[in-house]
Amino acid sequence: MLMKRLFVIFLFLAVAFSGIASFVKISPAGKYFEHNGRAIVPVGFNDAITWPSLISLSYGNKEAAEEYFEKLSHYGVNTLRIMFEYAQDRSGLSLFESPLGTYNDTVIGIWDNIISLAEKYNIYLIITPWDPFWMYENWDVNPYNADNGGPISTMAEFLTDEEALEWQKARFKFMIERYGASEQILAWELNNEIELWYGHIFYKADYSVGNEARKWIEEISTFIRALERDLYGETHLLTVSTAKPALTGILSGKLYRFDHIDFFTTHFYFDTIKDPKDPIKIAEDVVMNINYHNYLFNDSIPFMDSESGPIDRWPQPSRFDTACYKAFSWAHLASGGTGIGMRWPYTSPHLMPDYLLQVLKPISQFIESEGIDWLDFSGINLDNEIIISSDKDIFHTCSGNSFENLTSVIGWVASKETIGNVVIESSALDEGTYLLEIWSDSYERDIDSYILGSFEFDSKDDFSLQLSIDQSSFAYKIYRIES
Repeated sequence: MLMKRLFVIFLFLAVAFSGIASFVKISPAGKYFEHNGRAIVPVGFNDAITWPSLISLSYGNKEAAEEYFEKLSHYGVNTLRIMFEYAQDRSGLSLFESPLGTYNDTVIGIWDNIISLAEKYNIYLIITPWDPFWMYENWDVNPYNADNGGPISTMAEFLTDEEALEWQKARFKFMIERYGASEQILAWELNNEIELWYGHIFYKADYSVGNEARKWIEEISTFIRALERDLYGETHLLTVSTAKPALTGILSGKLYRFDHIDFFTTHFYFDTIKDPKDPIKIAEDVVMNINYHNYLFNDSIPFMDSESGPIDRWPQPSRFDTACYKAFSWAHLASGGTGIGMRWPYTSPHLMPDYLLQVLKPISQFIESEGIDWLDFSGINLDNEIIISSDKDIFHTCSGNSFENLTSVIGWVASKETIGNVVIESSALDEGTYLLEIWSDSYERDIDSYILGSFEFDSKDDFSLQLSIDQSSFAYKIYRIES
């Protein structure tokens, strides 16, 4: 009788807890994300429900979309950033609601399938509810416009109008109730380029922009977290993005706070990236911005680019575009950024072509292979601690698990010519036996490994290794195999 009673209690607990979601969290070291004990280092880009990649879902063609997700999985994509609606089409066919409160069954069906495919192919989603660029461009036909029955006359009121706020909460409520149980949602991005489309575009001062955005973030975040705790017992991560690659002064003080959001993203539209001419210059600006934010955030908060690319001059020639994307992605990861950044395609047709997806394959394998404990990897920049010298002009960036007990390092090296002989040296590693792996960063079809070579060495005080590299760029790992 006792055994039967214990079995009933066990069965009740198993059923009860099986309904509790296990959402993505920030990893213990604070740099990446974690889901069910596995690290998530984001490898992906922006997508949209009206772009050629996903447009088939508008016509109910899930098979074509499934082929697309399968291809993404093959190349190692694990994260997509997608706007819940896309406001480019003036007819309103791809808006979630028009008028406000009247929901679009087509958009709902699209998202039902996106969530299903993301779960099947283990791709995580950063979802942002509005498309403010096209809202602004097509404001005359937008449902938030008072002329169309909405609550506001201009987007300058979007963050401050009480009625607009209630409509915004209603949208989040729908998204959370219908899709919030999914563990593939990495984060809700509360708003896109929040300082621009409701503030700076209307010539508001930084003080007003910062105060309005911060108050809105607090209100929406509090609403979302209360609703998700009530429904699921825990909450998804929350973030926001800015159009500026880096905030300073008043805006920095107002928005770089983490009481109502969990991590931060900005859009890396530097001149070197908007109108690219030199991949190395792209890498330099990426590293500069990563270092700036990791310094501000004390290497304890995920920080990443969530939109970037050649916005001022596209499409680019495929070979040059590949070199630029490779430089951006590896520099972002190796310098201590959270993942590789999230490219906006800027191609024609407007989707990520195979030649850009191929950049991701060696990166994904680099991340997924053994050696680095990403959950415990802080991504602290070590450009001054790990020295790579060559008689060629080279670019180098790297990061490690910590300053005090350094036992693992990742890095990327590039030049405008074949690198040839290089020397890697440092006195920063803890004592022990280490493995140095040299990785190819160039896609090759039908190969099992991108490792070009590995070298075992002991580190007591200093170490110095000379290598010969027969290509113009490479990545590397250093990790301890015996203490």
